[in-house]
Amino acid sequence: MSEPVISVIVATLGTRFTELKRMLETLENQTYKHFEVIIVLQNEQDHWSDILATYHVQTKLVITSKRGLSKARNIGLSHATGDIVTFGDDDCWYDAATFSHVVASFQTGKDVISLNMYDPDRQKFGRRQRIQTATYLTKRELMSRSSIEIFVKRRCLEANQHGPRIRFDEVFGLGGDYISGEENIFLADLHRQSYRTYFHPELLVYHAVQPRLTRLTTEQVVSKGPLFKRMYNTPTAFVLLSVFCLKKRQTKLFWKVLKEMWNYQPRGER
Repeated sequence: MSEPVISVIVATLGTRFTELKRMLETLENQTYKHFEVIIVLQNEQDHWSDILATYHVQTKLVITSKRGLSKARNIGLSHATGDIVTFGDDDCWYDAATFSHVVASFQTGKDVISLNMYDPDRQKFGRRQRIQTATYLTKRELMSRSSIEIFVKRRCLEANQHGPRIRFDEVFGLGGDYISGEENIFLADLHRQSYRTYFHPELLVYHAVQPRLTRLTTEQVVSKGPLFKRMYNTPTAFVLLSVFCLKKRQTKLFWKVLKEMWNYQPRGER
């Protein structure tokens, strides 16, 4: 049996030269060698062809004038040929054994797995560690996942007996109508088709952890209503939104967020 191939999809504006080079170096140093790197460059000026040629990894450079993180990732998916796909940011990086551990997990029958985000310089995790042992995540727990932590079998994303094709909802994510939540919707759509996410707290993807901001922007708060409605349904979204606004002390924005949620009509890949 041939070894599974991993497609690493990286959406970038191409301006983080130092960070993207670091990522490519850690990919070059992987002990598991069966992977391809798909760079989706959201910039019509190509600064990367010559740079990529200096690395001993299989790369594809896709240039697009379209902006939006979810759009770029969907474009990357259309070029992916691997058995497993993951969505790296241009400023994340990996331990040399990461891909070997990922493949070993998939060989035990998993369809979707999540790693843990960790900053080795600050020695901090990307979020509070509420889950300490490897386990399948509930739908609610998918809200705490980051896109760079996700690995999924590509066959699960195509139309099959479980349901329609799954892609990132382009209404959500940087450059979309709502600035975040695209990875949570992506995992929720997989969960809806019975593809559950298995969390490995001990397997890490590296990324700088910024100091936590205690004040949410209005844009971030307003996006929660549509996000909850997209992931669940209107009654459940109303309850979740009410709890969120109370917990985050955002009651002054409640009616504005509720109106946004009410007006939002889910669309895109379901």
